[in-house]
Order: sequence, then structure tokens, then C-alpha cells
Amino acid sequence: MFQKRNRRSLKQALERAGDSDLRSLEVDVAERQERVAQLQFELSDTQADLERFEREYEVQVGSLQQRLISLEAEVEQARLRAAHRAQWGDRADSPDFNVDVVEQFRRTWAPREKPPEPQPPVSEETRAELKQLFRVLAKRFHPDLVTDPEEKRRREKVMAQVNDAYAAQNLSVMRKLAQKPDRPETPATKTREQIIVDLKAEIVRLDRVILALERQLQELINSHTVRLMLEVSIAERDGGNLLAEMAADIRTEIASLEAELEALG
Repeated sequence: MFQKRNRRSLKQALERAGDSDLRSLEVDVAERQERVAQLQFELSDTQADLERFEREYEVQVGSLQQRLISLEAEVEQARLRAAHRAQWGDRADSPDFNVDVVEQFRRTWAPREKPPEPQPPVSEETRAELKQLFRVLAKRFHPDLVTDPEEKRRREKVMAQVNDAYAAQNLSVMRKLAQKPDRPETPATKTREQIIVDLKAEIVRLDRVILALERQLQELINSHTVRLMLEVSIAERDGGNLLAEMAADIRTEIASLEAELEALG
């Protein structure tokens, strides 16, 4: 029985290989699958770069910005109290005039107790292997490359692990995920016409997936944070440090507001 089934499968494979129309459709599907995997890599790669940049931004600039916002609120309240004193004298210090939003603002914008630690850089060899592994895993486990609901759910879980490991630049986890077995498929017996219909439908479906991924990637690229990340990268290539410059400007503003706050009493 097994040998007969094997011979039948081989015969069908040979027949399909000699069918130019069928082969052309299969190539079209394979090309679109490759495009989906590439777009998913570009999307995840950009998101991983963005997460690393956001951590670095928080370390160098984020806490200073939060301090600046808090100080601005305190100074605004101090100015208001000074204006009240100028108009009403000592009565301005009564509870009726003490509309204190400073504490609420401080609670909302208080900097974290400890800024996030930047991740240690990985070598170029490790980064190259991570990228290669991601492309391979995306082609194997991307949920949009299948239509079966159960298999789609299984792939979503695996792909989420792949994305997390890639974002964390965790090569050991990526290697373990690459060892996960593929779920064997039992191909159904179909006529040539049915196969052609299925392939054409798959091409249409994959085109929709590609369009959605392209839009998602473009929206991410056009975001304010990504534009800032690119500006920082360009400045670094020119020997500058844009984040350090931003931090220095904010420190200057903080010093000015602290001096004004002290003067207002």
C-alpha cells in the first residue's frame, strides 16, 4: 500500500513538473511567499531597531523631558501664586487660591525610579545570523502563508516567539526555534483544474497579505519616532550625537526654570 501510494505521488509530481501552466502558477505562489517573508522581516527588523532606539532615548532624554514637564507645571503654578500675591496680598496664600495641580502633574509624569538599561550590542556576525534565521523562520512559520485555522493559530504562537527573540537579539532562542519541526501535511488528491483554481486563489490571497504588510511597514517608517531615529543615525555618521545635543538643550531649559522657580519663592 505504501509503495503504491509512493509511486502515485511520484507520478503526480512528475506530471506537475511537466505542466508548464501549473509550474508557472506554483512559481508565482512561491515568489509571493518569499515576498511575505521578506516584508515580515523588514517590519520586525524596523520594530526591533525602534525598540532599541526608544530604550536609548529614554536613558538619554526621556527622564529629562519628564523633569522639564514637571518643572513647567511647577513654574506655572508659582507664577500664578505670584500674580495672586501681587493682586490680593497675603490672602493669596489661603486655601482658596491654592489650586495645586503640581502634585497631580508630578505623579503623572514622575520619572521612573531607574531608567531602562540599554541592551549590550551584538557583533556583526551575530546580527547577520539573526537576520538569516528570521527570514528562514518567517518562511516556515508565518501564519499568513496558510489558510487552515488550526495551523494558523499554531504558527501565530511560534511567530510571536520568533519576533520576541529577534527583538531581544537572542541568538540561542532563535536557534532553538529553528529546530522546531514543521507540521507534516497530507496532500489531498485533486484534479489539475482544482489545483489551478487553488493556486490562483492563493495568489490573490497572498497579494492582499503583501499589500497589508506594505502598508503597515510604510506607516511605521513614516512615524515620528522612526524619523527621529533616522536623524540620530545620520548625525552619528557625520560624527555628531543628536540625543546628547537634545539632552543638553533640555538641561539648559531645566536650569532656567529651576532658577525662575527659586526666584518666585
